Amino acid sequence: MDSYTAGLREAAFEYGVKKLAYQLDMSESRLYKKLDPDGPVSLTLADFFRINRILKDTRCIDRALEDLGMVATPISQDADAFEGEIRELLLDQHEQAARFVAAVREAKRDGVISSEELEEIKRQRHELAVFGNTVMSRIEAMHKNGTTTLAAVK
Repeated sequence: MDSYTAGLREAAFEYGVKKLAYQLDMSESRLYKKLDPDGPVSLTLADFFRINRILKDTRCIDRALEDLGMVATPISQDADAFEGEIRELLLDQHEQAARFVAAVREAKRDGVISSEELEEIKRQRHELAVFGNTVMSRIEAMHKNGTTTLAAVK
């Protein structure tokens, strides 16, 4: 297994392998073997997608999307909650933008950006993109639903 499945393994263990195995109609020991990066049983692409559908955790696909220059954004189903959610997301995005800028400034402080600092900058940029994409998907959903009001963020 490679870095593409690391997030899936992490999410699966947090969710509970026993519970996940039951939902997959698979023995717990077989799932443990499939999740073991050095295990004798391979995780198939079908397993990967079946697990993703159950876990609904973006860590399962974040690495692959990152390689494609994309981020995953959960979709809200409740149209009435869009406005309040967008307000909160915009405030969160503002805070994330500040964390991104702080990471860049800290890395530049000594005139040399280390590998660790570069990874932190990338991580902060990724999180900022997630917030931006989520806000955009909510605004598009409001537009699609005919909702035209959006209160200003205070």
